[in-house]
Amino acid sequence: MSDAHGSVHELREVCHDIRQPIAGVLALAGVALTEAELPEHTRSRLEQIVKLAEWQSDVIENWLEVSGDGPWGAGHTDVIRVVNEAAAAERLTWAGDLTLVWPPERVFVRPHPVIVRRMTANLLANATRAAGLSGTVTVEVSRQGRHMLLVVQDDGPGFGCLRGGHGLGLAAVARHAARYRGRLESGRGSLGGARVSLRLPLAASRIEGKGG
Repeated sequence: MSDAHGSVHELREVCHDIRQPIAGVLALAGVALTEAELPEHTRSRLEQIVKLAEWQSDVIENWLEVSGDGPWGAGHTDVIRVVNEAAAAERLTWAGDLTLVWPPERVFVRPHPVIVRRMTANLLANATRAAGLSGTVTVEVSRQGRHMLLVVQDDGPGFGCLRGGHGLGLAAVARHAARYRGRLESGRGSLGGARVSLRLPLAASRIEGKGG
């Protein structure tokens, strides 16, 4: 067994182990939510914990599928739904102005929903960190020919001016985009800060707008 193969095998074992405490968190939160006199603000926080724990569980399950023999693509991921979910999670910890814009028709791409969610979450985290606590971030989804375009802009200092850089997030997004014959581009946006655009091919059966 090569070192690389051994490392992947060990990481898969760790992911299997992590699933158990996540399941425990979901179970405990579920029990707490059944309490009759639970304050509404506490109930809301528990529901948020459940959503985030479910999301982490999905990430792990998807990685286990990807690192094994499972398919990389889901085929029909609803981008607008995934972006809304990622934005809702970001709003839990960021109080700035987050605006979402999307076309009237639904937009579908091939990558698994978890992959699209991870890419979106990374782009949002970069943008909100750059914008600061009271900044502005816009997210726009559109269709351009045979592609989906996701554009994230912020009113922060722009690339090269943010302390700590942009970490591993953008590199991970670019890597996933390339795997699906897409691309990630960045530059200066209309808000004065960074503008990052993610382009992915539309799902094959949705290119002409067919299907529901």
